[in-house]
Amino acid sequence: MARTMSSLKIGETTRALQSARPTPWAWLMLPGIIFLAVLFVAPLGWLLLLSFGIPDWTVAHFVRIAQNPAYIGVMRTTLQISCVVTALTFVLSYPIAYALTTGGPKLRTFLLIAVVLPFFTSVLARTFAWVVLLGRNGVINEILLQLGWVSQPVAMLYNRTGVIVGMTHVVMPLMILPMFTVMSGIDQRLLRAARANGASPLAAFLTVFLPLSLPGLIAGILLVFINCLGFYITPALLGGVSDVTITMEISAQVVGQLNWNFGSALSTVLLVAVMSVLWLGSRFFPIEQLLGFSDDKVGSNTAARRQMGTRWLMRVGSAANTLDRWLPSMGGRGVPIFASFLAVLLLLPVLIVAYLSFGASSYFVFPVPGYSLQNYERYFSDPLWLRATVTSVRIALMATAMATMLGAMLAFGLSRGRIRGRGAMIALVLSPIIMPSVVVAVATYFVLARVGLQGTEFGLALGHAVHAIPYVVVIVVANLRDLNPTYERAARSLGAGPVATFRTIIAPLVMPALIVAAFFAFLISFDDVVYVLFLGIGRITTLPMRMWEGITQDINPTIAAVATLQMVLATIVIVINTLLGRRNTRS
Repeated sequence: MARTMSSLKIGETTRALQSARPTPWAWLMLPGIIFLAVLFVAPLGWLLLLSFGIPDWTVAHFVRIAQNPAYIGVMRTTLQISCVVTALTFVLSYPIAYALTTGGPKLRTFLLIAVVLPFFTSVLARTFAWVVLLGRNGVINEILLQLGWVSQPVAMLYNRTGVIVGMTHVVMPLMILPMFTVMSGIDQRLLRAARANGASPLAAFLTVFLPLSLPGLIAGILLVFINCLGFYITPALLGGVSDVTITMEISAQVVGQLNWNFGSALSTVLLVAVMSVLWLGSRFFPIEQLLGFSDDKVGSNTAARRQMGTRWLMRVGSAANTLDRWLPSMGGRGVPIFASFLAVLLLLPVLIVAYLSFGASSYFVFPVPGYSLQNYERYFSDPLWLRATVTSVRIALMATAMATMLGAMLAFGLSRGRIRGRGAMIALVLSPIIMPSVVVAVATYFVLARVGLQGTEFGLALGHAVHAIPYVVVIVVANLRDLNPTYERAARSLGAGPVATFRTIIAPLVMPALIVAAFFAFLISFDDVVYVLFLGIGRITTLPMRMWEGITQDINPTIAAVATLQMVLATIVIVINTLLGRRNTRS
């Protein structure tokens, strides 16, 4: 008996040691983890040290921030804009996400196009669209004047209104997609059961659907608010003197005044704010579930519903039943109509820019006096534009190669490997898309400067790769989770080894996802402005950087043509993704 107990203990100890060791798949994560540790974690650590004035340790920079009313005002402005944009985005996004879940096939297709196309269109291009729309001689003022609703142009640009409108349009897809992910997992039979038990449509929504959708709502609000805190491009182009945000102040300190220590202190403040918001939000809902790193289905998460007492829900349902009698009935078409109207507004800015790009005038006129390809001819005949385009392509190809290779290895390791600290690995992989780009770009500059890679195309590609890796990982992990394991078991049963199984079964099935991930990585690098501003340090001019200079100095229709070409590139990526997805489903 003693021998049996001893052998059982030895067996348990052996199994525990084996489970503690990384599996062969887990070792694939090593290159990507090292890459992110060197180019993401280490730069942020060095940024923190610089904020304390190494080698002369001091907290003077933080004291200056706390005591100077100007910097307090900057942080207050950032917080105010972020709160207003987040609230407005939620109000406008929830109907679209709801209609995406409950609408018919045609409505869902239209809404998906309206959400996905702007999401993958360059932020710079979308912001430029609002510059054209909101200007004194812009499209909106022209329409208002022609209709006789105003007697003189309304100031909508270079003020708080322009910033809020532009930022809301940019971040709406970030709110819609997480909510749609959660809503699509809600069992519609629950709503039908509520209606069968006497609940009105409004009562069924408030007592069943809304509580179940809270996890997606929380995740969407979290993502949008964090992105608003770190926004740079839109406030810088649409805001006025009184709308300076903390990211704009960081840029002024680092790029304008070369005050790296104080700029690092401001970046640290922003980083701490983002980490705090992220930590608080994760108490309610882990974002990694939305990105495919959890075995629990998001739609089955009922924690939010449990927090709402049954008695309170009954009171809400009773009040909603009473209120529903007084509400005008539209035959159940109210939400789809409103969602379609909002979807049109999502698409309208980019479509108007595309329309104006074909104008025959040498300046913006709405409506266009005639149609011409002269703006596209100017782009293709201007050596500055072409040189910037070639530079962008070259950098994007380098970043895509690194991000795709390292991201695919990380995806296989996270999806199939077993290792202690997997949660920390996931957090590290997802962090680059959550942290403000300005902070990461400033931090990366310090590391690249120490090895002489600042202001080089390869250094810029390294920064882009860090930002693109999480997207590659998410896309590939989603594909790996959907793979049918019976194919691999069949291959192994027929005598194929691990390498042969991977080469003949896994690799062909994963290849479409890798192609899509590579296209997305290319798009992310090709459309970037923030990293170029800080890592290029005036030596590198990419296509978005050339657009940035044109928008800030001299707006002309050629920029509209370039923005339209960027939208076409995003559309091509979406179409390829759809076609490869259908092909993968059929196979």
